[in-house]
Amino acid sequence: MPFIRHCIECRKCSTRYLMAFSPYRNGSYLWRTSLFCIDEYVLYCVCQQPPVFNSCKEDELRSYVVSKAAHDRGYGTQQEVVAMEEMRGARRKLRQLRRRSDKNGKLSG
Repeated sequence: MPFIRHCIECRKCSTRYLMAFSPYRNGSYLWRTSLFCIDEYVLYCVCQQPPVFNSCKEDELRSYVVSKAAHDRGYGTQQEVVAMEEMRGARRKLRQLRRRSDKNGKLSG
């Protein structure tokens, strides 16, 4: 069963980091910007040398479907950590393809 979590994506390498898993095994880390601004996060990803931060406000966080391997690490690739919107879009396309296939099968049968 996949996990559903909020994540922050690195703008450079597209690695998706799960909230509350910082510091990460690959050397990246995430934290809130200050005690007074609790709705903003800063991600320092190891892909950026010197480190450049990716900032994200809490209301910009998206929900992702996370594989077990990515959940165990605390981060993953776009294939391991898939945005909920992408999953819904893929399901919708699959249903449309099945409908077309059913229509074509009925017409030729």
